[in-house]
Amino acid sequence: MRRSVPILLLAFAVLSPSPAAAKPKHCFSAPEISAEREVRHGIYLREASQRCDGQYLKGSNAIWQKFEAANGTKFKSAVDRRKKAWSREFPDDWQYKINHADGRLVTYARNLPRTQGFCANIDDLLKEVDKRGYGGFSAQAKLLQNEVIDDYKVCQ
Repeated sequence: MRRSVPILLLAFAVLSPSPAAAKPKHCFSAPEISAEREVRHGIYLREASQRCDGQYLKGSNAIWQKFEAANGTKFKSAVDRRKKAWSREFPDDWQYKINHADGRLVTYARNLPRTQGFCANIDDLLKEVDKRGYGGFSAQAKLLQNEVIDDYKVCQ
């Protein structure tokens, strides 16, 4: 009898109707904007640290990977908040749109000229986030990924 309870609960969960999807608000909340900025900045720093590693910066990719691993739960939270906002605002094709937005950012980051000056700037950004942690990273994201508020209306 005890074995049937988990199976019954599982069957109920599968057969019960899913909650109605949230209606689009036609804007992103302040925490959703922050999450969008953080995800974009993470993508940018990941790409830039990989590109600069070796010739211009020794170990830049390792610094980024260490930071990313240390802050995995915070990144996951930002990614989850971002997905929830995108799926609410673009219910029919949010995965396509989010992939397009991320691809646009990766393409941009990979096509910036890799110069000593570019990599010196990335080095400064990586040193700051390594020193200041996720709070420093989030502050950087607010400044460097500020166009997010041009892309998405902020809820009032």
